[in-house]
Amino acid sequence: MRHLLRFSMAVIVLAPGVTAAQGVRDSTAARAPALRIDPRLIAEAAEVWTLIAGPHNPIWPGWDASDTPILFYLPGEQDVLINHPRPPAGFVTYGGPIQFPGGRIVVHDGATILGADGQNTSRDIEGARTLVVADALSNLRQQIRGVLGDPRPPAEKIQNLGFAQLATDPYDQLALVAHEAFHVFQDRAAPTKGANEMLLLHYPVLSVENNVGFAQEGAALAAALRSDDDPGFSAAVVRWLALRRHRRAALPPQAIEYEDGVEFHEGLAKYVEYRLLEAIEGRQPGPQMWWVQGFRGYDGLASRRSVFVDRMLQHMRGEVAVNNDPFGTAPLRMRLYYSGMAIAAVLDRLSSNWKDRVLQPGVSLTDLVADAVGARTGDVRQALEDARWEGDYDALVASKRRLAREGQARIDTMLTRIERGAETGIIVDYGALDTPRVALAFTPFGITMVDADRTIYTQVPIQARFADGSEVAQTQATPLLHDRRRKLVQFRLSRELSPEEVDRALGGEVRAGREVREVRLELPGVRVSSPSATIQWDGNDLRVTLASPRE
Repeated sequence: MRHLLRFSMAVIVLAPGVTAAQGVRDSTAARAPALRIDPRLIAEAAEVWTLIAGPHNPIWPGWDASDTPILFYLPGEQDVLINHPRPPAGFVTYGGPIQFPGGRIVVHDGATILGADGQNTSRDIEGARTLVVADALSNLRQQIRGVLGDPRPPAEKIQNLGFAQLATDPYDQLALVAHEAFHVFQDRAAPTKGANEMLLLHYPVLSVENNVGFAQEGAALAAALRSDDDPGFSAAVVRWLALRRHRRAALPPQAIEYEDGVEFHEGLAKYVEYRLLEAIEGRQPGPQMWWVQGFRGYDGLASRRSVFVDRMLQHMRGEVAVNNDPFGTAPLRMRLYYSGMAIAAVLDRLSSNWKDRVLQPGVSLTDLVADAVGARTGDVRQALEDARWEGDYDALVASKRRLAREGQARIDTMLTRIERGAETGIIVDYGALDTPRVALAFTPFGITMVDADRTIYTQVPIQARFADGSEVAQTQATPLLHDRRRKLVQFRLSRELSPEEVDRALGGEVRAGREVREVRLELPGVRVSSPSATIQWDGNDLRVTLASPRE
């Protein structure tokens, strides 16, 4: 199954700050601005706020989103801020007919705070943690890019491109608002918890045993969530716990830490989506919601909750190719969204105070289940023996072995393309720096581990910053290889450049071993800056060797 999903890309990069506000101009000083973002975003957020913005939040006690600012944005077109205490300079009050309960609306046309599509996330804006939601057109444009990047033949892609794939589901949009709003609460209530994305470099993404174990855990979680009787539920939970302990026994500690971090941060936010459908069941919607395409009210939402369990099974079995890449970290990361959701839903039946405890440092969802179940060692051992070989175990092993083979072949192909492709290559050697370290800005949905020393980054343009102040910034996304042992960053541009093009960009001829001070090199697909570097051609590659400036 191949899905194109809308989700926060969580690009790990420090964005430039926005100038502090000197005050928002009153709408009487200028003509009232028009909304260029889809107004239904405001209506959907208002619906969610009726549940989560108050002292009696039915989804998560103690979470009151009434003071959480909201940013809706359409890249390069308009930012809309709601309930923000200190809007950045340039925002003006919106005085039109659209309103948000208890929140002032201000807008800014033109360049937006976030320029990339589909960034549904939370971030600091003028010192206030803010819920961020992209306009539906932005999400759709990101989705279309995914379709264009899908390696299947065009006719096959078009055949599966129905209205359901193009439309924005209002219930998914409600869930998205709740998901990202919960991240703001997490950042306040448990600021030290969450996933360190660099731990992905220690994760055995293509491990046959690990992937088989994940699929079996998914089946046990689904059995627990679908069980109507206590004995069946308890047996399924003990089976899951046994499978998880067995699978994790073969993982490095960093991989377990990563799983716990993502299940806490993203899994609990996915759980909030699941619980939202329960909390909103049977409620009377606001009148503006009936104008939203595809909205049918809040009755009969049990089938939608069941879909969450179906998706959990599919992701944990590895049947969803996230970002058209079944071999990298994107499927793993989304798998943890759903496993965290399911474990939290299980805990609702096991513990009355788990939501308080999970916010404490060092407490994982797995720990809470183990404490609540209190299963004896013999019971866990027997559950493992009963579960390990049941059902389609042999088929799962065969499938994951095939995935590992195909994944290794894909890695070999990517390496060959990066190292020996026909396009002009860029090699940055930082080994001679006094402090040979590099900080990379990347998305955790686009990582492929080659081995313990080499990692390939994809999906978004990558930025590399070095200890001497040098910087390499892709302006087009092409696979980038980081070799930590050899201290190299390497990638191909989208085409072959002539030596004359490079000479013009550099402001002089690239001679063998030419040392350049204050490098400012802008080429199609990349910008390179450095206080001091040696630049030379190495076959079809432009090699930039960074060096600490000599006095």
